Amino acid sequence: MKNEKKTVNLLSYAHDRGVHYKVTADEIFNLINNYTEQKEFSELYNYFEQYYQLPIRVVKQSIRQHIARSYLFKSGKFNSRLRIKNIPKSILQYGALVYALFFTKRKSSVRNFKLIIDYICSPHELARFEKLLKLVGKDKVLCVTRDINIQQEFPKYHIYNKKMFRDIKFMDLLKSMSSEFFLGVWVVLRVSLKTKVNLFPTTLKIIHSYLSFKSLFEYNKAEYIIQERHYDTDAVKNYLFKESGGIASTSIQKNIFQTDPIFFYIDIDVLFSLGNDGYSRALEYGGRIDNIQPVGSLFMEYYWFNNKYEYNKEYDIAILGINTSNAYERLDSYNEFMEDYYSLYRWVAKLSIDNPEYNIVLIHHNTAGEDKIEDDILFGSNVRVLDKNTNSYKVAFSSRCTITYGSTMGYELNAHNLPTFFIDPGSRCSFLPENGCDYIDKMRVDSYDALQSLMNQIVGDKDIKIVMRESSDMWCLESSEVSNRIYKNFINEKAV
Repeated sequence: MKNEKKTVNLLSYAHDRGVHYKVTADEIFNLINNYTEQKEFSELYNYFEQYYQLPIRVVKQSIRQHIARSYLFKSGKFNSRLRIKNIPKSILQYGALVYALFFTKRKSSVRNFKLIIDYICSPHELARFEKLLKLVGKDKVLCVTRDINIQQEFPKYHIYNKKMFRDIKFMDLLKSMSSEFFLGVWVVLRVSLKTKVNLFPTTLKIIHSYLSFKSLFEYNKAEYIIQERHYDTDAVKNYLFKESGGIASTSIQKNIFQTDPIFFYIDIDVLFSLGNDGYSRALEYGGRIDNIQPVGSLFMEYYWFNNKYEYNKEYDIAILGINTSNAYERLDSYNEFMEDYYSLYRWVAKLSIDNPEYNIVLIHHNTAGEDKIEDDILFGSNVRVLDKNTNSYKVAFSSRCTITYGSTMGYELNAHNLPTFFIDPGSRCSFLPENGCDYIDKMRVDSYDALQSLMNQIVGDKDIKIVMRESSDMWCLESSEVSNRIYKNFINEKAV
């Protein structure tokens, strides 16, 4: 007699902060897979397949992604919204379907486009796509924002401001409300109680994606859809886009694929990657990516190549900060993380004091928050903090070399012949692959003495060649023609 599978107690999991981050990532990934493969889920999967015509694969991918993003590393537990005690509150949130009745979509004519640029959350994000937009033709592109109105900044573009539970087709909404209030809520409740996890936030997200994107794509047809955040892809959206006649859903690679649950279960037809390597983690951790096309960095094309800055080597060393102070809950996954990360600032502070003749500057993202730990470390040093609104690429290329803990610019700059080193004291940086990747391993710095030796060589005008040209495409492709490469891919894909 075969032993029945034991119930997976998802919410009792807490990772061991003493182990390597890769061990933790594997545990979380396997736990979520095992949890969503339990026989109790068959009723939920069948419900969505019957009443929303969503394939089991799509629903399962969405549930897995939502649960993965709910794990809090620093706290060592899943978000409290998944706890059974929060079910009553979550059920009340289904009232959003009633709210949506007041903002249903009126019947309108169908518009046809070549491209939809989705998930635009600021004017800067749309500006980064302007070159691609002009190649396709502004009248052939629909720009979809999320709860922001940027029509005044871009008066000549077709812009659709997508809001939560707004502009849903009336009949689709009525059908959903009938299904949910008479059956769906009870299905989700039973499965939640059986698996001891509150699934209502997850299923409401699936319902909202279904209703809002079904309406969007039925009235706005397009051949392709693209977005900036590869970690925010949506399996339901991508499925509905293809069902509406779209050829492919796509995304650029915005940043490094970390070994982090936020990058698990990506769902996309085409990923426009930075380079010929660096995306294997997305596939390893549940990603559905049908095609990978290396194109380079859209950010670098926009902020560097499109501006054609003139620059001189006015700095010896530029430190590229990352937005850690706003993300401790996600990044602080092991005991030594704070020690590892702030080694960057301790070492450069000491380097600036030991070598006062070095001109060392620090540039942060313009969205970076205040970091008192960093401020205390750098106080009294010779490291100069630049205005975070300064163009980071200009600062970098105005330097002999750059140093970072995990900035994507490290990949971009190494590919463009500017040596960039990653501070990684214990070979535990989740922004980098595990040891054994030669072209990255030679850019790791694991001690202050190693950093000082490297900087003495570089600043001392010995012009050492660490980054070999033959490996540059592994980091990132030359990025002056990123939009053209994406556009040509659309043309070639359509011709197949």
